[in-house]
Amino acid sequence: MLVFLVAALGSHAAPAVRPFEDYQVILDRKPFGAPPDRPVEPERVTPVGESFAASMLLSGIYELDDGNLRVAVTDKKDNSYFSLMVGEKDADSGIELIDADYEKEEAVLKKGEEVVVMKMGSDSSATQVLSTTEKQDRIKQAEERRLSYAERRRQRQLERQKPIEIPKPVLTGAELEKHLQDYQMKVIREGLPPLPVQLTPDRDAQLVAEGYLLPQDEEGYELDVEGEEDYYEDFEP
Repeated sequence: MLVFLVAALGSHAAPAVRPFEDYQVILDRKPFGAPPDRPVEPERVTPVGESFAASMLLSGIYELDDGNLRVAVTDKKDNSYFSLMVGEKDADSGIELIDADYEKEEAVLKKGEEVVVMKMGSDSSATQVLSTTEKQDRIKQAEERRLSYAERRRQRQLERQKPIEIPKPVLTGAELEKHLQDYQMKVIREGLPPLPVQLTPDRDAQLVAEGYLLPQDEEGYELDVEGEEDYYEDFEP
């Protein structure tokens, strides 16, 4: 009888296990309702008092001739001082200048993973320690600003390298000579210092006739109204 029962049990195969994917459609329908939302834990931001910038003072922002910015930072603990350009890192403190804004009078400094925004001439209470999201945004903005500045600087360098085009004179040859003669007569008539331009005989005679010049003899000496030579002779004592 026992042998018959064992044989009977052995004749039935174990039921097959269905894959989990077959039940996914049921889970998608959420028969038990939506799971409760888990509260998002706020990101911890380092307090300013614990920040590397707690004793730092942004003491100066300077615009250089090439358009770049340099900032001066003072450590109030020992009154030490260092200055940085955008992208530079201070070897002693390990502080890096990420960005600077001359108009807003602020600078973005980084040390390790910590990034802070400091205001010009303000104490630590005005310093802002950035969260991870804010830090990523400011670093991205700084990189875009540096790329924009680098492109503008490249354009300025290309402009300097262009050959200087000397403008061609408007008048040349006979036209230029006539213009100079006319202008020379004008300044003489107005009593202004004459140009180093020799008038033609006919133009010279015209100004003599008009009374602006005195007549000259054959040797170039001016004559007075009575026709005498107007010149000075050196006398020996």
